[in-house]
Amino acid sequence: MVAMPNPTGLVAALRSDEPIRWSTIGDSIAQGAHWTGAERDYVQLLEERVRYELTRYGDSFVRWAVSGATTEDTIGRLPAALDLAPDLVVIGVGTNDAKAGPDGVARFAERYGTLLTTILETGALVVAQTPTAVLRTCRNHLGDHLPAYADAIRAVAAEHDVLLVDHFAHWTAAGDGWAPAEWMADPTHPSGRGHRVIARTLFESLGLFAADSACCRLLD
Repeated sequence: MVAMPNPTGLVAALRSDEPIRWSTIGDSIAQGAHWTGAERDYVQLLEERVRYELTRYGDSFVRWAVSGATTEDTIGRLPAALDLAPDLVVIGVGTNDAKAGPDGVARFAERYGTLLTTILETGALVVAQTPTAVLRTCRNHLGDHLPAYADAIRAVAAEHDVLLVDHFAHWTAAGDGWAPAEWMADPTHPSGRGHRVIARTLFESLGLFAADSACCRLLD
C-alpha cells in the first residue's frame, strides 16, 4: 500500500464532529457493478466503516460512478456531483481510459488534471486512486498500457498535492506484475474479495484502519 502525501486535512475532518458529505466518482469498479456478485463493494465497506463502526451517522455518501466511464465521462458528470457540495470526493477512474494505449496517456493526464482542479476549486478534499491491476488474459492490452496511466495519476496527484492511494502498486506487487487471480471476478474486474482488498487499502491510507474493526478484519 502506498499513500501520499499525508492526508492532514482529511484526518482533521474525520476527527471533527462536523458531518462529511462523501462523493465517489468513476467507473464500474467504483460503481461496484455486477462483478461483486452478492458481496459488498469497496464504497459500501467504506460507508460501513465510517457511518456504522465510527458512528459518524451525520456523514452521507453519494455515488456518481458509472460502468464504462472514462475520465472524460466523469468530467461530464461533475456538475451534477458538485451541485450537492461534497466535502470529500473519492476518484476511481483510469481503467477504461487505458484502452486508448500509449497515444492516450498525455490527453488522459490533462483530463485528470482538469478533474482534480475542478473539484479542488470547490474547496472539497480529494482522494485520487490508481486503478487496480488486471490479469494477463485481459483484452485491449490493458496490462501493457495501465502502468503508464497509473504513472500519470501519480504525477498529477503529486502536482495538485492530493492524497494518492496507489492500488496499482499494491496489486502488481502482490501478483508479480499482474492482479492476483484470487482477487478477480474476470480479467478486468475485482471480485468481492478484490473489493475487500481495495477497502482495506483505503482504510489504511485514510487513517481509518483498526485491528479490532470487523470491516478491517474482512481479509483475515
